[in-house]
Amino acid sequence: MKKPKMLYASPLQPMRSGISDYSEVLITALSKQFELTLLTDDYELNSGYLKNNFPVLKYGKHQVDFGNFDYLVYNIGNNPEYHDFIYEVCLEHPGMVILHDVVLYYLFVGYYQKRNRLYAKVYEQEGTEAFLTLKRAVKRKGADLLAQKEMAPLLPFHKELFRSGNRIMVHSWYAYEQVLHTGIVKEKNIAKINPLPYGYSATLSKAELFEKYRIPQDAYIIASMGYIERTKLNHIACQAVRRLNEEGARKVCYVMVGEGFYADGYVDGKVIIKTGYTSLDEFDAFIRYSDIILNLRNPSMGETSGAMLRILEQGKVCMINDGGWFCEIPDRCVKKVCLENVEEDLYEKIRMLMEDPQEGKKIGECAAEYMRQEYQEEKIVGKIRKFLER
Repeated sequence: MKKPKMLYASPLQPMRSGISDYSEVLITALSKQFELTLLTDDYELNSGYLKNNFPVLKYGKHQVDFGNFDYLVYNIGNNPEYHDFIYEVCLEHPGMVILHDVVLYYLFVGYYQKRNRLYAKVYEQEGTEAFLTLKRAVKRKGADLLAQKEMAPLLPFHKELFRSGNRIMVHSWYAYEQVLHTGIVKEKNIAKINPLPYGYSATLSKAELFEKYRIPQDAYIIASMGYIERTKLNHIACQAVRRLNEEGARKVCYVMVGEGFYADGYVDGKVIIKTGYTSLDEFDAFIRYSDIILNLRNPSMGETSGAMLRILEQGKVCMINDGGWFCEIPDRCVKKVCLENVEEDLYEKIRMLMEDPQEGKKIGECAAEYMRQEYQEEKIVGKIRKFLER
């Protein structure tokens, strides 16, 4: 039986995005049931597998016959650098959007600033109050709206996408309810479908990895994965780890695995270490060789976390806070931190896990079992196909 044709638009490596990694996994799974063509921006893909097994169309360079496909699938996240062209296409040729972030402030602002249409579009799509809020922000803090992090929760800027006629696929009930709450998308046009698990790719030994980043082999390792920014509370983790080192008998290192500059003032290369961007092999290896992994988010932008899935799948103990998708992870599979007096609570719970390693092992085992039960490839791809065919 002939497979339906699908155009799949997404950032892909070398674009440094978790959605790039997500898509490489999903493309492989979808190809078992669909004939895929990939739509990318104008760059060369890293993956030999993708280049050799799928037609690749570059937006703005190759002509795309959208009517030639049975299904159009667009990955939309909150980064204008990676999703600009996808946002443009999905508004012009609606299909199904895989919505990775409910808040699209940065994508929307970046997209329309580039086209000198931001204020007119905000007024058109969001109304007078949003228009005035943006104007006041510029008057108060300057014209660089992408640097004004406090604006994103106030102005999610997703109404234009929700009015576009695209069906919406999300990965959490939190995002599902947020979309429905707008009153724009009808229930029949939204589905909550789990993301695919990522698998494990690390081949590095602990000795190789730690030697490269000058991490003591015998240290207790606390890590955070992915982009370093204030909403992930990296600075709180730095303060808690410094305190643990001052009061404890064992050396503790906090390793920030990723890019980002806001917490650089804490980095000393001994207790607080930043790797910068790593290969996927190193990323997975840091998950494997860390004792505790932190994945804190405040405020949540309605996103799911590919890093979180990798952590759970590997059966590692992870510390999170309630909020957004993270509320949906069963308590038995993680250690949850209270945002009220967060530094003290984080410090106490890390210390408890250091003193009782069996508790962490139990949490990790529950996490791995949860992933095996809830994140099965065949079931997930089946749900995507059913939603597309609805």
